[in-house]
Amino acid sequence: MTAGPILCERLRIPPFDPAVLKPTRWATAQQKAKLGNAILRFIALGMPAEKFTPALYNRLSNMFGFIAHYNRTGFVQTWFDNAATRRDFLDQVARYPCWGDPTFVWSDVEKEIGQRVRENLLVEAWTTRAREEQVAREKAELARLLAKHGGKATSADAPVPTVQLGLL
Repeated sequence: MTAGPILCERLRIPPFDPAVLKPTRWATAQQKAKLGNAILRFIALGMPAEKFTPALYNRLSNMFGFIAHYNRTGFVQTWFDNAATRRDFLDQVARYPCWGDPTFVWSDVEKEIGQRVRENLLVEAWTTRAREEQVAREKAELARLLAKHGGKATSADAPVPTVQLGLL
């Protein structure tokens, strides 16, 4: 029913450079770069739930206005369950205003990740994928109901046109 992940390797290029990041009291510029690159890698791979590590959870639950959702499993179920939740995750990343001084928070990392998500049109790509998944679910439900109740398929069985971004 679902298509594969939307991959976007160019999201990771160039990698975060610690020289342009501000250290905080709690994290060095190198730590910020390392985790920023890990977040970009996770997004570039299509946000597979099995790759959402404890380190990613600990950092992302404190960035972009996200909350912890009690634990990592709750965060995964909320944001990486399907194409629509992944789109919502990226939409929050892309729209977040990145509050605060980067010497106290990770706003420098947030700004760069949000910019890359916007430049690569990932919200739009995942919106299309979410629409495709919804159509597939509806067609499966239609087939189930037709099998259960009999009847003929109608134009609802016709393929739904999709938008090709051609950028990913």
